[in-house]
Amino acid sequence: MKNYYEILGVNENSSQDEIKKAYKKLSKQFHPDVNPEGEDRFKEISEAYENIGEESKRQTYDQKRNNPFGNFTNGFDIHSMFEQMMNGGPRQAPKAPDKVLDVVVSPVESYLGTKKELKYTFYNICKPCNGEGGDKKRCQVCNGSGVIIQVFGTGMFNHRIQTQCHGCNGKGSIIENMCKSCSGNGVVVETENLTVSLPKNIDNGDFMRLKNRGDFNTNVKQRGDLILKVTLDNTGLFEKSGSDLIYKKKMTSVELIINEFIDVEHPDGNLKLTKPDMLDTDKPLRVINKGYNINGATGNFYIKISVTNDKKSKESLLQMMNSTK
Repeated sequence: MKNYYEILGVNENSSQDEIKKAYKKLSKQFHPDVNPEGEDRFKEISEAYENIGEESKRQTYDQKRNNPFGNFTNGFDIHSMFEQMMNGGPRQAPKAPDKVLDVVVSPVESYLGTKKELKYTFYNICKPCNGEGGDKKRCQVCNGSGVIIQVFGTGMFNHRIQTQCHGCNGKGSIIENMCKSCSGNGVVVETENLTVSLPKNIDNGDFMRLKNRGDFNTNVKQRGDLILKVTLDNTGLFEKSGSDLIYKKKMTSVELIINEFIDVEHPDGNLKLTKPDMLDTDKPLRVINKGYNINGATGNFYIKISVTNDKKSKESLLQMMNSTK
């Protein structure tokens, strides 16, 4: 079992105020925003304070630590063994929730790959109070547990109901002197600029994970991950459908009749297609192997033609018909 007193540099007889002061000093010294190489040490310090920073949790830790069966010299921990038996494996360290940010990508950006300049807001640790929200004291209503247990019934038919403590809203402590910088929240709103490179062929619903770029969580004392979730915008002239690229081409009735070639935009460069003898606008034109290359297989490029019939086109068509008479 870890010696959390040694990690914080205090002894077993230290007061809660001394433990708190030691934690604040060390967390400021090793916080990743100040010391990029101190992330592991910061997590260890946070874990130690989480276990002995409050009197009730400290008592539980001391009981486990002083139990002769709690920690053998070969590293066997009976408490960990029971946790694994009940939960199906070792417990993972608590993690801050992810923050999701939508990133809109066009089919052409997906085809070529692109860089995106992103500006987003997030919650960061309040440095004046180090994420504490102010000076805290143990809640007297729940004695620091964060819950209230009520017993109903008599004899063998007792029912224990556990509810969130109304005195501290389940936090186990209340703030005496609120931090003015964060109004007791422990976090402040900040803005960050990001430049991310999105790979070719990225599709709707794909995501990228950026470690420790999300919101700061006061419970686990660290920032969560930022998840970039891709939303594909198919509302323009281009559309992505699996590995196929689709282009929506508008032509006037005159262009459709007199033009021998059809000029078409493409991410690799414009194409000049020979107009087929029988052109049916209900069926798209197809250019083989000009779509997305995904896992070594290349899709096709489809051109959907729609005909516009405006007044100028009608006049031009009538002039052409009259000139042939």
